[in-house]
Amino acid sequence: MSTPTTEMSMRMSMISFISFSITTAIVFAIYLQTAATSIAGGDAGELVAEGCKLGTAHPPGYPLYTVIVFFITSIGKNFLGNAFTPAYLVNVTSCVFGSLASGLVSATVYELTNDDDDDEEEKQQRSLVRLSASVSAGIMMAFSPLMWQYNTSAEVFALHNLFVAVIVYVLTKFNQEQSRGIVATGAFFCGLSLTNQHTSILLIVPVAAWVLFHCKQYFRTSVVTFSLGMSCYVLLPIFANLYPHAGSWGDVTTIRGFMHHFLRRDYGTLQLWSGGGSNATETMLERTLHWVTDLSIYQFCNPALLLFLGLGIISACLPSEGNHRRSTQSHKRKMLRTSSRIATGRVIVAALLFYLTSFHSLSNLPLSNPLLFGIHQRFWMHPNLLCFVFIGIGFDTAARPFSSKTTSGLMSMMMLALPWVTFKQNFEMSDQSQNKIFHGYATSILETLPPRSLLLVNYDQSWTSIRYIQECEGLRDDVLSINLSMMTYRWFEKKQQLYDELKFPGSHYTRGNNGGFTISQFIDVNLDNSDIFIVGRLSYEDPIYIQNYEEVPLGFARQIKRRSVPKDPAEVYRNATLHVWRKVTANLLPLPSEIKYPESTWEWTVRREFVDHLVSRSIYLLELSLSSGQQPQTLHSLAEAVLWLEAAISLDEKLAKSPSMQKNIGLASMNIVRSKEANFPIVDDIFFNETKKKERWAPGPNEDGKAWATNHWQLSWGEFLQMDSAQQDTDFHTIRQIYETVMKSAEAKR
Repeated sequence: MSTPTTEMSMRMSMISFISFSITTAIVFAIYLQTAATSIAGGDAGELVAEGCKLGTAHPPGYPLYTVIVFFITSIGKNFLGNAFTPAYLVNVTSCVFGSLASGLVSATVYELTNDDDDDEEEKQQRSLVRLSASVSAGIMMAFSPLMWQYNTSAEVFALHNLFVAVIVYVLTKFNQEQSRGIVATGAFFCGLSLTNQHTSILLIVPVAAWVLFHCKQYFRTSVVTFSLGMSCYVLLPIFANLYPHAGSWGDVTTIRGFMHHFLRRDYGTLQLWSGGGSNATETMLERTLHWVTDLSIYQFCNPALLLFLGLGIISACLPSEGNHRRSTQSHKRKMLRTSSRIATGRVIVAALLFYLTSFHSLSNLPLSNPLLFGIHQRFWMHPNLLCFVFIGIGFDTAARPFSSKTTSGLMSMMMLALPWVTFKQNFEMSDQSQNKIFHGYATSILETLPPRSLLLVNYDQSWTSIRYIQECEGLRDDVLSINLSMMTYRWFEKKQQLYDELKFPGSHYTRGNNGGFTISQFIDVNLDNSDIFIVGRLSYEDPIYIQNYEEVPLGFARQIKRRSVPKDPAEVYRNATLHVWRKVTANLLPLPSEIKYPESTWEWTVRREFVDHLVSRSIYLLELSLSSGQQPQTLHSLAEAVLWLEAAISLDEKLAKSPSMQKNIGLASMNIVRSKEANFPIVDDIFFNETKKKERWAPGPNEDGKAWATNHWQLSWGEFLQMDSAQQDTDFHTIRQIYETVMKSAEAKR
């Protein structure tokens, strides 16, 4: 026979579950509609690729995520065929994780607001308010821009958010009932969370310290279950031995190699990247202030919510005044609920402060760089989740004075309206259902390469997207891709045996001859066997490489050729690369919107690269047209060079202020005027109106091409000569002399 207390606990648990279910269902429905159908930027491509093949991802390895990806993609392949891409299946899995995390936040808020009086009528009114506050907090968190972005893409952060939510919820239950089962459950999830994201330790430390301080008798139990969760890491060396394949990171087949990978020594233990030092200019306090600004303005979408955050923290951490003239039993129950709430609230506050101080002391990414700021920003979801718990408590606390049915109903409606406002405000920016940018990007690179080429990659966005599309979708698996950054580590020597087609003149890629090999030595022994292309920059400068080789622009890649080999004529190069760029534009246009994808996103880098390679191709074509020994038919190449440079300016107006751009546009235009070829060629617009049409884009239908080019070079060189920075150009005085001579001659003829 159940007691009234038991019945009440069961009822509250049921309403808590309803809160969890409502939030999870609403969030998942929206997430599913806005998830990308292909791979996202960042680490997503590599993580899914290693999961597809049970490989080893970058440090610390992410074994749990690897197993989940393998499980999901295998089921999808066996039961769904090619109906969905592997990336989409993993994106949907992230939607599940993010939705569950939001639901648990709602359930936690409901549990932490359970300290009302025993009056039954008041309880019913309060239950509606508490339910509204908890659902509102969970959904608002889910639809905050940062959460929405990473809870719908194939990254480890959605699963990390779920683990944070689970640990906080279990902590709440522990403070209500300090049982062995709850301790064991919490310890297991703490251990398991570390196999996904190491920043979980910043939550585990304060939570574990609190739990073990109060329940020392469960220490052995917690150690056993924590170790059981951590045991997922044994899969790394097992998979590395069973499924070795080129492209996986590190050597985890030995204890030393495993610990090296686990401790992230390639990046620097307890650091975000290996490029710190003087570049990391912000202090811990400055990074924390950046977080406060981002949270209040962008994640809350309304700085006024800081008031509810503060109110929630006060309510959760301090005892509230109440009427204590009641039965002994109800008073004890009231005190137990209050002490449980206060204990949980104080531990969460301690965990929040511990995270902010520790992470911002160790993080070494320079936040002045927009892209690196975006990378750093991902780690703010952890403290943001804790804050949304307090937001929910703050909502409930603010509604407490309004005890009548009417006012309680109005307060509930107001609280439930806030998630709708957040949803409407962030939907357009967060809807990634049409985002196929990195799929098109990787396809643009691979489809333009000759069969059985060697592709050297040294950009993260290039490597991760190419690796995914080759490993999981099987596109152009005849192209051998190799990561230049991986080649710089000493453990790469053990990976060389996986590349049967290549020769390695040393242990690893280095600056000099200290047992390793330089890039020029690597190219020397491999160029005769295959065409070699590069995406990104070399890891180290190599004067011999510069002396012996040149990089010829070809779409988003550059072909490495010996300088001793004669260059192609301008028209041959123009026709060959025009064919390549038709493929690039077919896969990538329209380019990512600069409004939807600002500089802090990986998608923005694709737009930036498109413009950079457009300029590189145009400059190289211009150089070929002007070089000695070329055939006289170069007018088409000159015209295309100048018009593509103008296209680049229309895509990035900042380039109009570049002295080199105006100099080269003027140079090409002047040589069009000097050309003995009579008919100005028609230059195809392969950009499908992506560029903004300007008067300077091309001659009109009835306009003389030479007259247009005359005005064009005068305008470009006139702008060049007015730029202060242009005076440092070695050709400045020559250009000024030519410009002034021609302009004086033209003035005299008038």
